[in-house]
Amino acid sequence: MFIDMGIDYLFYPEKVAAREVINLLGHTSTTEYVDFSSGKLSLVVFRLEPASPLVGEVLTGFDDDQAPLSYRTVAITRGGQTIIPREGEQFMEGDVIYVIARQDAVREVMEFSGQSNIEIKNMMILGGSRIGIRIATELQDEVNIKLIDYNAEKAYRLAETLDKTLIINEDGRNTEAMMEEGLSNMDAFVAVTGRSETNILAAMLAKRMGVKKVIAEVENLNYINLAESIGIDTIINKKLVTASNIFRFTMSTDVQAIKCLTGSDAEVLEFIVKPNSPATKVRIKDLGLPEDTIIGGIVRGDKVFIAVDNMEIIPYDRVVVFAMPGSVGKVGYYFN
Repeated sequence: MFIDMGIDYLFYPEKVAAREVINLLGHTSTTEYVDFSSGKLSLVVFRLEPASPLVGEVLTGFDDDQAPLSYRTVAITRGGQTIIPREGEQFMEGDVIYVIARQDAVREVMEFSGQSNIEIKNMMILGGSRIGIRIATELQDEVNIKLIDYNAEKAYRLAETLDKTLIINEDGRNTEAMMEEGLSNMDAFVAVTGRSETNILAAMLAKRMGVKKVIAEVENLNYINLAESIGIDTIINKKLVTASNIFRFTMSTDVQAIKCLTGSDAEVLEFIVKPNSPATKVRIKDLGLPEDTIIGGIVRGDKVFIAVDNMEIIPYDRVVVFAMPGSVGKVGYYFN
């Protein structure tokens, strides 16, 4: 029907958001995880815990083309500010760091967070929303799931459709009820009710009870920094997820993928380099990219490189670029 009406693309925000949650549950030590070039390069995002071996270390590896890098830090969020790091930048406890990694290095990078990956066996979902239902539908065969919704009528309906999920009719803000339902025994807690405040409060409770992976849907953009500062592992925002998908169609350059990051001003873009574009004429260090832009990785056929200053880009390379909002519009020029 939509094709006949001349519509090229459909966006279903709840579906994309649910897919993002499921992806994250497979990488529990990260706060965001994005694949580029069919998984050849990944963006891994995590908070530096006190136990992380990176705390206090200085960033290196900008022009070292003797030993090919397998990953590289492309941004740091500290105190609500996003920093595009330069050589000599020091990592601090509580930093949220953004690392571009080759597929074979993702596991190693995740270990730097100071957290270990947890196998998720027991999980609680708060909110029988479209996102909550999709997550439960996809995971109920592999994970023991309890889904909590305060609306009795809805809870009965859910019990009929989600046959392997335990549906509980309860208010997620009721601390005692949540404790009775075994919140402290959960490996993961996902709060996806329609209210950002409820999700944040429930996620805070889950974190305090020692749940290892806590994800909250926060649709009020003003609350995102607050939610991150109180230690909630991952924030999901349908607006940002959908904006990322729509944004690439509005750019004059041929952008293969774009990702608006939650909790950071920066955006990640993937370009296919055109023949004769400025990027093919000089080394990366002589390109004259804007200050707040950094090239993270390059995919050339089956080969994957983490970008360093001395590297040359050739036509048809797929390039993953990290840029602050002011430079997003300018970056395309270099690859077109």
